[in-house]
Amino acid sequence: MDRTEYEVVRSGPRRLWDEVAAAYRWWADQDRPGHERFGLTVTPEGQTAWLDSPDHPVPRQS
Repeated sequence: MDRTEYEVVRSGPRRLWDEVAAAYRWWADQDRPGHERFGLTVTPEGQTAWLDSPDHPVPRQS
């Protein structure tokens, strides 16, 4: 395919494509880390995804 642009249709209460784009930009800004650099901490209060160490949490979309 030679296309470089595609139409995105949005519906519903969340702007999911904006969330995907923000997550991609964050990942690219972190030098495109591989899955082996990510971790997850789970406690009774919740869970936190992180990059390289628990001191570097992955930002959450609101």
